[in-house]
Amino acid sequence: MCFKKALKDIRRLVLYFFWLILLSSCISQKVYFNTLAESKSSDIFDIEKFNHLSKQGEYYDTLNDGTVIRCFGDDSTNYVRYETPPYPSVFQIYREFHTNGILKKKGLNFENNFGKGIWREYDKEGNLIKEKNYDEGYEYSFEDVVKFLRLRGVDLFHRYTSITRNNGVWNIVYVKGDKYPKDIYDIDIDGKTGKVLSKAKNVFQEGS
Repeated sequence: MCFKKALKDIRRLVLYFFWLILLSSCISQKVYFNTLAESKSSDIFDIEKFNHLSKQGEYYDTLNDGTVIRCFGDDSTNYVRYETPPYPSVFQIYREFHTNGILKKKGLNFENNFGKGIWREYDKEGNLIKEKNYDEGYEYSFEDVVKFLRLRGVDLFHRYTSITRNNGVWNIVYVKGDKYPKDIYDIDIDGKTGKVLSKAKNVFQEGS
């Protein structure tokens, strides 16, 4: 009886530590879903400043909080400004401007893989002419995908973690393992229901 009780206690202890490790892996991954309203730059493009600071048609600036600003373009096409907030912010802020410096388009990007939320377009006078919701058709949202990854202890910011979406389907690729060879997972998830449509696991080697 003592042996059975001790074995039961050990199993409980192992289970406890398993859930503790899983919980800590989820908590340790900080993620912040930044918004357009938190943007550090304006909806007007300072052409004079750009011409003064740019080299070969582009320039970079880093703000005090670590936000990186990248601007490029010319007066024969359009101007573009990428605003990349510091970790753990998730989204990049994209703005495109007409050649007169008036805002043409703005919205959130995830690593240039896809647009997030509502994007707005404007004419050369600054009048709103179009809105597009890139989240439409994805009831199983990007935030749900992040939860899916965090429950599996996946680092959203790892260089081998990839999230894309197309035709109503999320595709997730990530690598797991403490040493080589590691496992690389490729998962498709239905954007409406959250159902896992396919899951593949292969051996991953650095440089493959």
